[in-house]
Amino acid sequence: MLLLGIKLRGFLLACLLAVGLATTGYAELSEQNWPLIKEAFFSQRTINHTDLMQMTAPLGAENAGQVPITLKVQNQANDAINSIYIFIDANPIPLAATYKFAYAFNQLMLSTRVRLDSDSTIRAIAETQSGALLMATVRVNAGGGCAGAVSEDEAAVRASAGAIKFQLNSPYKLHESASATLQVKHPMYTGLQTDAKTKQTKPAFYVKNTDIQFDEISVMQIIFGVGTAENPNVKFEFDLPAGLLKQTVKKIEIFTQDNEGKSISKVF
Repeated sequence: MLLLGIKLRGFLLACLLAVGLATTGYAELSEQNWPLIKEAFFSQRTINHTDLMQMTAPLGAENAGQVPITLKVQNQANDAINSIYIFIDANPIPLAATYKFAYAFNQLMLSTRVRLDSDSTIRAIAETQSGALLMATVRVNAGGGCAGAVSEDEAAVRASAGAIKFQLNSPYKLHESASATLQVKHPMYTGLQTDAKTKQTKPAFYVKNTDIQFDEISVMQIIFGVGTAENPNVKFEFDLPAGLLKQTVKKIEIFTQDNEGKSISKVF
């Protein structure tokens, strides 16, 4: 029900922002949009700044379409975090990704890449099991990552879209931690880009849902938005609950689905 509400409010927000874009232009969008974003996604719920999360990113990004961010989280035993939302204030569609954790963790380090349409505050909003909302922010100066012309051959792009790479990173402590890097080859078209040949707007085409499973146990689910950079790359490390994985991991399976409904899975 919560995700349904978020999707609905996200759609309404996108419509409101589209009206604003028609009159103000992308470059004028900044953190002044946060009250509207907060209302659309979280209504009147209180969001508190927290020392439990720290987010880092370059102050000035060389490539607005590939802005690296890293999130470090110290969880709390009495009210654990089960979801983390990444928002980019100045983007026409501000929700860049949602990370969901089926099991409580003590520590998390997560690195990924996002797109910025103009200078913006990036926000990580964590939701706890009780429904409390916690926030960490970072400011990045960059622009032009959401629109622009695309020159790739459509047939070639679609033929390779969805290819998955996954590797466990060292140090990997059996039964104790999940440390890995996930890569998905995908153009992540935003719906705001134009085809360099036809000059027509390219429809949105992006990886939407990803589920990472160890021996058929889901350890992390990701809901991507078009604010995630082309060829999504997620490096993560977090501790697994004691006893969750009692045997050597025999199978790692990644499930993905794009916004057009195409599903791909791969076993490692």
